[in-house]
Amino acid sequence: MSPSNSPSTSTAHLTPQYIISKKRENKSPHTPTEISWFIRQFSNGNVKDYQMTAWLMAICINGMTDEEVAALTEAMVQSGEVMEWSCFLNGNNDATNVHKVDKHSTGGVGDKVSLILAPLVASFGLIVPMMAGRGLGHTGGTIDKLESIPGFQTQYSAKEFANLLLSPGATSNEPLGVAIVSPSKNICPADKRMYALRDVTSTVTSLPLQTSSIMSKKIAERPDSLVLDVKFGKGSFNSHVEESLELAKRMIQTGELCGIQTTALVTRMDDPLGCAVGNWLEVKECIDIMTMEDGDTQQCELSKDLIDVTLALSGQMLVQGGKSATLKDGIAMSRENLINGKAWEKFKEMVVAQGGDLKSVESPNEYPQATFSASVIASQSGYVSSIDSMEIGLVSVLLGAGRNTVDEAVDFSSGVMFHKRPGMLVEKGDVLATVYTERQAVLENSVLRVKHAFAFSD
Repeated sequence: MSPSNSPSTSTAHLTPQYIISKKRENKSPHTPTEISWFIRQFSNGNVKDYQMTAWLMAICINGMTDEEVAALTEAMVQSGEVMEWSCFLNGNNDATNVHKVDKHSTGGVGDKVSLILAPLVASFGLIVPMMAGRGLGHTGGTIDKLESIPGFQTQYSAKEFANLLLSPGATSNEPLGVAIVSPSKNICPADKRMYALRDVTSTVTSLPLQTSSIMSKKIAERPDSLVLDVKFGKGSFNSHVEESLELAKRMIQTGELCGIQTTALVTRMDDPLGCAVGNWLEVKECIDIMTMEDGDTQQCELSKDLIDVTLALSGQMLVQGGKSATLKDGIAMSRENLINGKAWEKFKEMVVAQGGDLKSVESPNEYPQATFSASVIASQSGYVSSIDSMEIGLVSVLLGAGRNTVDEAVDFSSGVMFHKRPGMLVEKGDVLATVYTERQAVLENSVLRVKHAFAFSD
């Protein structure tokens, strides 16, 4: 049963103090009605920030049941705008029957999967309504990457978002089926306020609060199903696989309790994903993958981990969307549409639909390069055993490709392009990577840090 459909009970006896003390004492779980009331009163200003903070700390200490997390998630969804698809379809029953499937990643260095995955899955006739975020700290953001395409728009209301997805694409009368946008301020506003309080009261790491915050924005899209990419390793927010497995389990349970078929893949993020870190550099890598010829061994080798993760997620999304009977078949089908150009054509349709400059993506080598660049040269021979993704993420921020505060601007052309990846043989004097920036003062130090991020074995 979805939390929002649970039997209602009286709220006359409820007060903020009652809700806080109940979670503090932790003798019995909250009911969905209690959680819904508390979040609604917080949204209306009747529950004060200090009262919400006390409740969040009680949750951080005492935890929440799966049912409580699902109820909190749904309450945050209901605090704002929701993608109620039936209101947007205007009687278009064909569109009503099209499966809507989305993916969420917990994020990592060089994680550009969505740029290929969303159009790839949409090329099979599924609808992919993807809301994504901006980068903060050592991890990049999908929205920043897409906005490096000149003219590309990411700010849309729920109705405009639906119109994008359901309107015919540039090359057919079929629905476009894919759009990647930034959540509007009206999506889960309670979560935004709660996260700001968590950020300054050391409750960000609470697993129930992490789960509800992540899942609320995805559930607000009202997809039919959801696939999660939960990262672990040096370049992710969870360094240990056990933490990521627990987070994956909680998010799956929350999705299912909210009525959305949910699965998860737990993937490693010790090395940067793919061969590029930095907004436009990552877009270009994705373009190179979507336009590569079958048998392009160099691109396949440089981007192998990115391609493998993308195909695995796509295969699972095809299974959940009813396009494939097995994950193995879904991966094979996805590989075919990646190689035959269908994903590339759908990507270009998405760029045009969202106002992007088509010439920029069709001729990526003409994109303006950063003013300053330098090569990272190997001082020894051997096999690359690893590249410290956390260090690379921090260097990318120093170069201008990332941000430390939410209102900080990013340089679209800055970043690191790798020419050698883990498992590759390196000779002394080979170019390991190229560093790009608009900040000449940080170039020399950045080159040294990238060089030291490489580890070698005989």
